[in-house]
Amino acid sequence: MQRPSLCIFDHLDASGAPMAALYADRLDFARAAERFGFAAYYVAEHHSTPLGHASSPSVFLAALSQHTATMRIGSMVHVLPAYQPLRLAEEICMLDHLSNGRLDIGVGRGASPYEVGLFGIGTQDARAVFEEALTVIRAFLREDVLSHRGEFFTYRDIPLTMRPLQPGGPPMWYGAFSERNLRFAAAHGLNVTLSGPPQRLRELSTRYRAIWRELHEGAPPPGMASMYQMFVARSDEEAARIVAPAYAKWYESMTHLWRYNNAMPRETLPPTFEQAMRQGSIIAGSVETVRQRMQQLLDASGLDRLLLQCNLGTMPHQAALESLQCFHEEVAPHLHVAPRTDGFEADAA
Repeated sequence: MQRPSLCIFDHLDASGAPMAALYADRLDFARAAERFGFAAYYVAEHHSTPLGHASSPSVFLAALSQHTATMRIGSMVHVLPAYQPLRLAEEICMLDHLSNGRLDIGVGRGASPYEVGLFGIGTQDARAVFEEALTVIRAFLREDVLSHRGEFFTYRDIPLTMRPLQPGGPPMWYGAFSERNLRFAAAHGLNVTLSGPPQRLRELSTRYRAIWRELHEGAPPPGMASMYQMFVARSDEEAARIVAPAYAKWYESMTHLWRYNNAMPRETLPPTFEQAMRQGSIIAGSVETVRQRMQQLLDASGLDRLLLQCNLGTMPHQAALESLQCFHEEVAPHLHVAPRTDGFEADAA
């Protein structure tokens, strides 16, 4: 019986604690996640918002590489328009060696136009800058000399002495929610994170496997994952008591920059814990509730890799640790994924 690949996703959103304590708590949480057999620990990148205090994922990942030894670590995602790609490619190589080849890199153009705008990138240019930066980074990781002339970046015959540990560079991940993005991801050999209700996840994952097979005949399958907020408690009522106020703080942080600019995200985010539970973006409750809902999700979506956000807003560190241990001991051992019927073996780790 195949077990799902379970990973941690972390915004490092503000909890009211001093920043040094926040970082120390998250490193402690990552060590616990590794002890409990989680496959990977990923961090987000955000700017000028309490949503995330890993505004430089590379800095936090460097620390994380020294506090873990076996699980993969990475970003979800590095916001490429915020970087000079030559510099970021060098950082990726350093991180690959610091982690002894355990690094994954997520890439994206940024979740908010207000964050990307802080770096002088207009909404109309963000995608083009992202795509060109990705081209530069991938060339850096795979070639010996970098030459590139584009609309935003130009390099001429730069000798590349900093090399990644993993051949060709770390696996890369990309959020893909449309046909255009699925085709872009497949063309660039990217693993994908998907979003939506379970049936939509099944449609997207099936479509991506078909596009991948079309462009990469005979190649190993891509990794595919979806993200959920998760908390396990002794009862559904206890989970609601702990998670509801933490979710309220997370939602406030998530929408901070939008509200600051008198706007709201295009995507509809449930503003309360109760609405998020009904929508299915949170899986929280007793052991029985979480086990049942997560298995239903795996069965309906066809995915075998989940990214679980286990720290939200003001959630106490000890409560998050206890939830993680309970999940490890009483939920994870009972989860399984159905055998593949599409000709692929299990997704890449």
